Amino acid sequence: MNHEWNVVIVEKYGFPRAPHKEFQVVSKSLLGATMKAARKIKNEHEGWKIKSVWYLDPKRLKRDFS
Repeated sequence: MNHEWNVVIVEKYGFPRAPHKEFQVVSKSLLGATMKAARKIKNEHEGWKIKSVWYLDPKRLKRDFS
């Protein structure tokens, strides 16, 4: 069973707070989600770092962008 994970990435750690970006990945485990996020960062956001990764509850309220 695959789970959805939210990933937050930053240009640098520390202060002042750097801009951040968020995206979601689908994986069975935290390790797999981190590996997928690292691959996406390497391909699309060169030089950025993972700040945090957390599990998105499937029963959460869905965001509607319409």
